[in-house]
Amino acid sequence: MENTNTGKKSLIQFIKFGLVGISNTVVDMIVNIGLTKLLGLFASGSWITYFAKIVGYACGVLNSYILNSRWTFREERKQDKREIISFIAVNIAVLLISLGLIWLFTDVLNLDDWWMRLALPEWMHRFIDGRLFCSLFATVICIFVNFVLNKLFVFKGKDEKIKS
Repeated sequence: MENTNTGKKSLIQFIKFGLVGISNTVVDMIVNIGLTKLLGLFASGSWITYFAKIVGYACGVLNSYILNSRWTFREERKQDKREIISFIAVNIAVLLISLGLIWLFTDVLNLDDWWMRLALPEWMHRFIDGRLFCSLFATVICIFVNFVLNKLFVFKGKDEKIKS
């Protein structure tokens, strides 16, 4: 019976984690697009894209920590230095995995070209170009990776904290 409750709790946590992830993505996108447009008024260059992405991602991570520690993993949270450092380390690792997957999908597997060759309506290709498709595909994979790493290393259950 305990395994059933644990499985149900993990499923509920995963659903909450997914909802928080959607809000993180929205925060990231709003900051990223807004900063790109704002900086584009005063400067030019590819650095704007990377700078805006890093700032947007950081805002999404902050949103993630606040919502996941207070809602998704409320019972497991400790909000100590170890938890915060672990959370940051997990998110840096997931960012690096995501960037690696984007590289793999675009430069090795050429999924961006494959996406653009699909017989989809033109508006869809304009809205979601090949690089954005690869980025979204990497994000979907990283949602699962992020959840598992957060559950195992950041928001451990109370019994597991005593053992570590």
